[in-house]
Amino acid sequence: MKVLEKKFSGYFHAYYRQLCLHALHFMGSAEEAEDVVQETFVSLWDKKEQIETIKSVKSYLYTAVRNNCLTLIRDAKPTTPLDMLPPDALLPEEEQMNRAEMEARIWKMIDELPERRREIFLMAKRDGMSYNEIARQTGLTVKTVENHVFRAMQSLRTKDIKAWLFFFA
Repeated sequence: MKVLEKKFSGYFHAYYRQLCLHALHFMGSAEEAEDVVQETFVSLWDKKEQIETIKSVKSYLYTAVRNNCLTLIRDAKPTTPLDMLPPDALLPEEEQMNRAEMEARIWKMIDELPERRREIFLMAKRDGMSYNEIARQTGLTVKTVENHVFRAMQSLRTKDIKAWLFFFA
């Protein structure tokens, strides 16, 4: 039993964040995305004796998360027109997995930025705040805010140009 728990824990730590990002494309809410991923892992745990029969646990998890998201969307609304689905929902499964992995790499690189730089970068890029708003909120000059964002972008670009181009070009 310990071996199964260790394997399951490994899957959880390896894929949880990527799967949350994957689910976020469908759900539009981080909380709902996390709920779907957690429920997917609970379902996998309930089938833990069958884990050995799954050829690719990663593919299984991505497919299960996608299906669970689409089921929730379908059940929440009587009908969901195709133009209301997130654009990623229409992509092939492999492309969705590639995008989720790319996002996970970007978030890992963002997490590795110095704390202040990361905070300012996220205010600008994630929250859509202007440099003036950030400067007012943080007590920094606009030029300092510009420098932080520039250096963050430069750092991300040098670490993984493909990921940077995917999201910022």
